Amino acid sequence: MKQAKEPAEKKRQADDIFYPTLLAWLVPGAGHWVLGMRRKAVIYFVVVLSLFLVGAALGKFTIVSFRHHHYSFLLHLCTGAASLVLTLITNAMQDVPNPTRWGDIGLTMTWVAGALNVLLIADVLDRANGGPFEAEKPKPSFTRRILHRIKRWKNPSNT
Repeated sequence: MKQAKEPAEKKRQADDIFYPTLLAWLVPGAGHWVLGMRRKAVIYFVVVLSLFLVGAALGKFTIVSFRHHHYSFLLHLCTGAASLVLTLITNAMQDVPNPTRWGDIGLTMTWVAGALNVLLIADVLDRANGGPFEAEKPKPSFTRRILHRIKRWKNPSNT
């Protein structure tokens, strides 16, 4: 019979999952950094933040706002600390310019950055749990199974 895990071990295991996931939300790539995947962490950091910041710049840094983009703001929050800082800056501004075509493209870029970071957070959560998920071993093809049976039939001593 397996022994139950002690509470301290359970707490340590929960912390090993919680902190990398929280860091992955706050700073894109930080969760991978903590898990030891340094090269991936740097690439993810650069890609997500450059998408987010270039998109925000195209929108004149006013598109990350709960007042003007209620539903988009949920995806913006997925980029973590960058969106929180930009929200504080946007809320401090009195005059918000009207959106332009470039602002719409920038808004889309910030959505993509947020959605990408959601995937990265899920990846960190999976890896912290002991993943990534490994698929089952594929079955041999029909031809390979037939050839194996023929070999066994011809040579019954090698089974």
